[in-house]
Amino acid sequence: MVHPLKTTSSMKDAPAASRRLLAALAAAAVAAGTASGQDREVPETFTATTANMDPDGEDVRFSLLRWSSDADRRAVLDVLTGADDEPAAADGGADEEGESDEIAALLELPTVGYLWPGSSGVGYSLKFAHRAAAPDGGEHLTFVTGRRLGTFGRAPWAPPDAPEAAPRRYTVIELRLDSSGAGAGATSAAADVAFDAENALVALRDYDAAPVLFENVRRRPPPYWAR
Repeated sequence: MVHPLKTTSSMKDAPAASRRLLAALAAAAVAAGTASGQDREVPETFTATTANMDPDGEDVRFSLLRWSSDADRRAVLDVLTGADDEPAAADGGADEEGESDEIAALLELPTVGYLWPGSSGVGYSLKFAHRAAAPDGGEHLTFVTGRRLGTFGRAPWAPPDAPEAAPRRYTVIELRLDSSGAGAGATSAAADVAFDAENALVALRDYDAAPVLFENVRRRPPPYWAR
């Protein structure tokens, strides 16, 4: 005798149980994502336009993954105080024996961000990123690139009247922003570099006398997940 199929309570409850399981998994995923977001350092973005140098009118983007720690800064300073004594090759690339040990060491250090030229898909790694509060409520930002700006192009990024002395193999960039997040900047292409070993800082020696090489500097809004 064939008995009709009986529907058990567990079978009846299966769809509801599945829904509860999915809801629990979704809640766990959201919680994990929230915790991860709280531990993650919020990246920062700054945009600017080159001025008074070749290339002129080039849009660039500074994409900061994080700001350099004290240890990061000291490691970069140790390398730069050695690299600063060695002149760069005139063509902006390696010399006959390849890149110097100092610059090779700089490139091996952690990357804390990138500078992206608007007309190129090749960016410059940032090995040093530091910010300091300014008296007017703004900020002074300093970056050091792993390679000199212009290394991947035809010529170094520099003003027409830049000194003829061989440039450094790296570039120090200083941006000064007001309280609204807008400002301008200069680079070591037309200014000397000063090192503060005690505080592990790098800066342009006389920023106020240097020509403006980055204009229309703007701080961009944070990513959507950090707002």
